[in-house]
Formats: sequence, C-alpha cells, structure tokens
Amino acid sequence: MSDHLEFRLVDAFADGPFAGNPAGVVLGADPLDEGQMQAIAREVNASETVFILRANDLHRPTQLRWFTPRAEVGFCGHATLAAAHALHEAGCLDAALSKSDAKIAFESAAGTLKLHPESIPGDATALWWLRLPDPAMQPARANPLKACELLGMNIDDLDPAIPLMRTRDDDLILVIRSWQRLVELRPNFSELASWSEQNGIRGLCVATTATLSASINVQSRFFAPALGINEDPVTGSVHGPLAVLMVVNGLVPTASGRSAVNCIQGEPGGRTGLVRALVESVGEAYNVSIAGRCHTTIRGEIRVPGKSSQ
Repeated sequence: MSDHLEFRLVDAFADGPFAGNPAGVVLGADPLDEGQMQAIAREVNASETVFILRANDLHRPTQLRWFTPRAEVGFCGHATLAAAHALHEAGCLDAALSKSDAKIAFESAAGTLKLHPESIPGDATALWWLRLPDPAMQPARANPLKACELLGMNIDDLDPAIPLMRTRDDDLILVIRSWQRLVELRPNFSELASWSEQNGIRGLCVATTATLSASINVQSRFFAPALGINEDPVTGSVHGPLAVLMVVNGLVPTASGRSAVNCIQGEPGGRTGLVRALVESVGEAYNVSIAGRCHTTIRGEIRVPGKSSQ
C-alpha cells in the first residue's frame, strides 16, 4: 500500500469556493481500516470526511463511508456531493455520465444513493442532485423546554403550530418564529453535547420561515456537539425532513404533487450555503432530492497513518 492517498477538500452547497460546507475526500481508500479512517478525519478536521472505496471495481458499485472528527456516521449529504464532484474531476465518472440517463450510484450504510448532475447554461459548475434516503420523521419525545434552554432561547420562540420532530438520523428539528432569534442563538455546547448523548440525538436543526428574501423558503442552523461539531455550516441530510416539514405544513406552494424548497443554512458572520430541494408526494410518503454546487479548494495527497492510530 502506498504511504499517501489522493485527497481533496471540496466546498459543497457552495455557489463559489470558500463557501458552503467543506468536506474532506479521500480517494482509493480501500486499504484503510476504520481506525486509519478516523485518524485521517481527525487530522482533516472538517465536519465530515468521506472515504471512497471500490471506485475502480467493475462488478460492484463505489462505496462511501463518512467520518466526523469523532465518529463514523450513517449518512452525510454534503460529503456525498463532494465525493461525486471529486470523482468527476478525477475522470472516474466519464463512462457513467456519457450515458443518456447520466446517473451514478454509491453504496453506503444509508443504502444505495443515486446522483445526477444538472448543467446550467452559462455556468461551468454542475449542480449535483442527490436522492435522499427516506425523509420520514416523527414527533420528538425530547423535552422542548430543555432543548430551548440549551440552545439559548425561550420556549416561546418556537412556532406553536409545528411540533418538534425527530428524523431517521436522530436529528431534532425545531421551527422558530424569528430570524433575529435564529442568528442570535448561542448554545451551551458542553451541556448540549451531554444532553444529546443521553437522548440519542445526533444534532439539532433550528429553522425559521421568517427569512430576509422572498426567494428563500427556510433558513436554518445545525448544532451537533455530541459528534464533535459545534455548528455545521450546511447539513444536507437534514434538509429532506426539513423540506417535507415545510410541505406538510403548507409553508411552500405545491403543484402536481411537487414542491420546490430553497433553503439557506449557515453560521452568522461565517460560512453559508444554498440547498435546493425538490419534494414529490408518493401516496402518503414523500421523495426528496437535494442539490448544490461543489468547488475543490485543495488538491493533493494525505499521508496514511499507521495502524497504531486506531
């Protein structure tokens, strides 16, 4: 095994470089064990680093694994887009994208993930669309008063018409009434991490429809200190349930069973990104696809850590 692997840092959900959410991308990660992947993710220190396996296997789909600096996770949206972008840059998708349907598939702990690029006239950067896993959610049993306290807001800030929801990824979604309160949030990260671990919560998405632009349907922030991520700039996975929540509560228009939802997420005064979502009703269920642009900011090699790094 080589002592270095090909590496990229890719900004996802970014209309330009140095925006959106950066993801580490390690190509040719097949020789790595779990401990080495975790060591690399700690070193990269992005919210997630994606490891690409079986990229050149003609018999099995390419596989993705995602790691935060602290743990492996079951799904990550922005790093999945980053992986597709990096493979496309490396010329690994030329055969798949030359076909008329121009779709690719990744195997993962979240199942088979399907993506396709959309070319925008006058823009050389493709818009990558990703069909999300089942966006099903249920009312959360977590104490809303405690959640609000740890996030640095009052329970009266919550939109009383929309209950706290828990997603299949164990994220909580809280919808509040004020954009100002959203940007002012200053969570108690230490206590929020402990409370999240005690309640089996991956992260908390705080969202509002009181946006500053008529073209944006919802704006949010996402906190996951239990995973070592105090605030994630743009979280692709939570936007499936979030977009469905907008649809079922009549907060976005629907035509022929389809709804387009434009979402902004980001840190006040820091990185932000735009997530485009398309929600399609299928009987009592919903299919959601999200899209964003990606830009590579760093390209090179990363050293393979020794087995003792586990």
